[in-house]
Amino acid sequence: MATTAWRFPGTEGADEAVLKLKELDSQNLIDVRDIAVIRWPHYATRPTVQEHVTEEGGKASALLHKVRHGAIENSIIESVEGEMMPGTSVLVLLSSGAAIEQVVRAFQGQTIELIHSDLPVRQQDQIRSAFGDQAGPGPAGAS
Repeated sequence: MATTAWRFPGTEGADEAVLKLKELDSQNLIDVRDIAVIRWPHYATRPTVQEHVTEEGGKASALLHKVRHGAIENSIIESVEGEMMPGTSVLVLLSSGAAIEQVVRAFQGQTIELIHSDLPVRQQDQIRSAFGDQAGPGPAGAS
């Protein structure tokens, strides 16, 4: 499984990406294990985090999901919050088995930046290239 974090230029970009990822998951093009969405509206003093956004129901179902499928580590969410600025959103994704070409096609035309990844550098470079991000990781780098 891999954990990646994607930054979007608006506070709703990550929400739209969740919908696309759910659709790709239903088509077996990616196995989505967990998603956290972090939004930083211009009016807020700090970002807000919504964890386990793929789960329906309350805390009990989120806990059950965490036990069965694994969950995004809090340290990653905290690290990614430091990469944000007001007016942006971030999607943190725990996934496996992504059909990269189809996933890239689904997000084509969107401004999206990989800001964190625990994938090997070679795969990170492949993903950045596919999404047109030739600059590499953000200021704090991608792991």
